Amino acid sequence: MKRILVPTDFSPTSEKAFRFALEMASLSGGTIVLYHNYTPLETSFVGSASSRKETNKQTEIKLLKRLQRMNKKIAGDKYNVIVSCIVARSPLVSNMLRFAENNHVDIVVMGTQGASGIRRVLIGSVASRVVEKSKLPVLLIPARFEWREPEEFVFASNLEVTDRQALSFMLPLAKLFGAVISVAHLYGAYLSDSDKAKKKKGFELYARAIQNSFKGQKLKFYLIDVPSISEGMEELHRNITHDVAVMVRRGKLFLEKFFIKSFTRKMAYISERPLLIIPQNK
Repeated sequence: MKRILVPTDFSPTSEKAFRFALEMASLSGGTIVLYHNYTPLETSFVGSASSRKETNKQTEIKLLKRLQRMNKKIAGDKYNVIVSCIVARSPLVSNMLRFAENNHVDIVVMGTQGASGIRRVLIGSVASRVVEKSKLPVLLIPARFEWREPEEFVFASNLEVTDRQALSFMLPLAKLFGAVISVAHLYGAYLSDSDKAKKKKGFELYARAIQNSFKGQKLKFYLIDVPSISEGMEELHRNITHDVAVMVRRGKLFLEKFFIKSFTRKMAYISERPLLIIPQNK
């Protein structure tokens, strides 16, 4: 976690994301890039080329000062962390991710919006587009989250080989906070008794293999039967106390497939707990 990118729209939620990133950087000796993207004035219907250039220049100066004020407000003298302030131009998602790649960013930490209209917020939002396109892990900080040092991370496993890659990224992050890691696999309660027995045996072998891959790291394993896989994260929340949920993004339509049923009901999950999403290639 040596280089953390924090996109901000100056909202209270992005301030919470910045605070989380400061805690991470403070413990890891990392640095932070506080990043804001704006749409410059370019239309030929407004003023001359030189006046538009001057307008954009003044806008960038004002935004840079606003980023510096945000840094002073949240970080102040409390954190001994180097924070760089960057003002960039739209398009937001592609330019931000290009910046992250070119500047050796390790993780993106960003805020999501409130609990109301979860489908509208997550599906098609900036956060969702960043998650879908990012080659880097993205830590989503929800609007109702209030800082507390995480004590337990829970990884929602699909019993894939790539879980090792995700855990390799998670372990140093959890270690920063002295947090425990739980690995949970959810399966449908509709399975027959014989299929449940096979699932249990397979999970035991998986757990043994994962633990052997990370000797010296204490991991907890949970096999949870749920009424419906679409209710997975709700069941995860009910069954395991945790502070940060972790998932691997597999496939382009990950959020649509996973969240569309789980998070469109009355659910406070994403409104209270951070969610770390790791791309499969990580």
